Amino acid sequence: MNVKENAKWLEILLDLKRNPVGVKFFLSKEEYDNFDAPENTNILPYCVVVKRASDGKCQKIHKGHSGCMGSAWALGLAEPTKEVLSGERRSNYGTYKDKGICRKISKNMVYCQHDTYGLAIMPLEAFKEEPDIVIIVTNPFNGMRIAQGYAYKHGHIENIKFSGMQAICQECTSLPYEESRINFSMLCAGTRMLANWKEDELGIGMPYRIFEDIIEGLKKTVNPLERNKGKKKIEQKIKTADLNLNDDFNIEYNSNYDDKVYKGGLVNKN
Repeated sequence: MNVKENAKWLEILLDLKRNPVGVKFFLSKEEYDNFDAPENTNILPYCVVVKRASDGKCQKIHKGHSGCMGSAWALGLAEPTKEVLSGERRSNYGTYKDKGICRKISKNMVYCQHDTYGLAIMPLEAFKEEPDIVIIVTNPFNGMRIAQGYAYKHGHIENIKFSGMQAICQECTSLPYEESRINFSMLCAGTRMLANWKEDELGIGMPYRIFEDIIEGLKKTVNPLERNKGKKKIEQKIKTADLNLNDDFNIEYNSNYDDKVYKGGLVNKN
């Protein structure tokens, strides 16, 4: 399936309030200039640009658009200073107990190791070619389903790393990109204030190839894991979707993986 079809399947399989967002890195001005997307006219924090993409806006940005140094360091738009890498800069914030913890936090931040010229940040369905990263901001139930879709082919999601700091730029973008893996984020105080995410929303970032696996896993696990109410919603969305659906995708009601597993009633005192 192409990118647009995969994005549509995600919309069918989950009850999303926001568009999944695709992010593509450009390492040269030529790549950036040749990519067909409107260029931002304002300086904005990266997480705000991602929020705008989740609301349907297509954009591309370069180093001059960056309105947050934390995201500039994470995404390779600017080189981190010695104070950032050592943890010294964090020691002035009061967010960590001592310089040793500040150093631990800084050492474990996974920043892009290349010099980025710019990025395209758009709703996933707007991409004609595969993006590098997919970001989904959603509720915990959908987070569970995404984890189940991942587990279908890969098993446990291992080594999730978050500290509630640099959430969209590092936890959902540069870390998944550099380490080629999925990561979950509870978001951070900065992005919750700047982008006005809902209190019950979390972030998930992953390489596009993993996103493709998750779509397959979500489809395969509808029958064992979705309850009838969820299955009904999915069936209704399939009927109205403009997609060439596979014949082997059939919804089965009144059947789940945990049928006849649970017990209830009074305890036998004998």
